[in-house]
Amino acid sequence: MKLVAAAGFNPARQKVISFKKIVRGSVNRAVGMEEFASGKGINFCRAAACCGKVKTKLVQFCGGVNGDFVDAGLRQEGMDFISVRTKAPTRCCDTCIDLADGSVTELIETSYPAEAGEVEDFVRAFAGVLKQASAAALCGTLPTGTDKNLYARLARLSAEFRVPLLVDAWRDVDGIFSSGAEIMLKINREELAALTGESGVEEGLRAVTARWGIRRAAITDGPGRAFASDGTRIACYDLPELPEVVNTIGCGDTASAVWCSEMLSGSDVFEAFRSALGAASANCLTSLCGDFAPAEAERLARETTVKWISR
Repeated sequence: MKLVAAAGFNPARQKVISFKKIVRGSVNRAVGMEEFASGKGINFCRAAACCGKVKTKLVQFCGGVNGDFVDAGLRQEGMDFISVRTKAPTRCCDTCIDLADGSVTELIETSYPAEAGEVEDFVRAFAGVLKQASAAALCGTLPTGTDKNLYARLARLSAEFRVPLLVDAWRDVDGIFSSGAEIMLKINREELAALTGESGVEEGLRAVTARWGIRRAAITDGPGRAFASDGTRIACYDLPELPEVVNTIGCGDTASAVWCSEMLSGSDVFEAFRSALGAASANCLTSLCGDFAPAEAERLARETTVKWISR
């Protein structure tokens, strides 16, 4: 089974807190709470494990009591990971679910910079994993104040080892795009607009190919229409309506993981993304971020319709 080296820069001690109804400016008492390790890198690896077509090894920053909690949770899950310990503490994130209307509000604590020595430790650990990897993934934004060149350094390592690189990030990515690595870009609609300056998704997808030579790109928009491109053709996807949504956090990470897994297993860009969208939809039906039932994901993928914009 092929291995994906995943870089998770900003893990979190995640709480999912449910309320009968959230009233702003008032005391709100929870009726339920779950607590687990999360963050884009963790969610990516968890979703890849649900898909079951690749193995992952996660490299992440982790510090303080919350970092201890995250490490313990991942060991209990059986996730393969390396934690680069930081002096700064790992953040907490709270997902607040209003059961009255199903709305989900995410509260994210401040993240703190990784120090120069910690960045060097991260690069060395990631290089070690890349030696055995068939693909790599950069998952999410760097902790605030961390050396922005870290992205480019990891991308250059991917190019050196001739490993395709999935990028789920849009800030400070020029060094990634100029690294020589083969890029698979998976971001959302707002991020594509911010990255390219193009308001339309079709124009944005054409821009990432024309400017940076990216020939595999996939764009999500929550429950809205999704898009994929191979650099020449563009397809759009309409997702099935879900009867009940439990938690939407982690859907983008799930899509990234399954898209990457399916392509490494031989599927083309477009069919792989259809499977990824089915898994992302299935992730909405569970409170655990990056978790889904494979049978449910397959059903939802079948119900996802594909239309060609250009081919």
